[in-house]
Amino acid sequence: MSFDKRAYWEGVLGDGTRPPATDFVGFDLIAFDEKEGWAEAAFCLPAEATNPGGTAQGGFVTAALDEVMSVAGSIVQDGPAMAPTLQMTTSFIRPVPVGVRLIGRGEVVRKGRQAIFTQGFLSTEDGTLLAQATASCIPRSLT
Repeated sequence: MSFDKRAYWEGVLGDGTRPPATDFVGFDLIAFDEKEGWAEAAFCLPAEATNPGGTAQGGFVTAALDEVMSVAGSIVQDGPAMAPTLQMTTSFIRPVPVGVRLIGRGEVVRKGRQAIFTQGFLSTEDGTLLAQATASCIPRSLT
């Protein structure tokens, strides 16, 4: 019997039992392609993520990018899996608003046996780039 990645990930990320951090950043899975190694999600950072300047504090921006890149790194593996982040670098290009719909995209740059390298982009709905990141992750089977 083959493993149905689409059903598994749609269940994990959409059935209401998501991790609290995933819910906190307002994660909403839009689409993914396990063969091409990308995932897209909408985010809506809550007011609690606001910094003194009235925009999102960088740690919450990084968390949103980490979520979508981790999904991309997880779906390219066989069976149920995770891609825990080893290292991540985030570039903050423009202030990130809170309370509005944002679009995140995570992509696998390279998948190896010992590491998965990802990149991510956070934009407004009209495509204005707000932040980008790169990360290295560990492939980790859940079976």
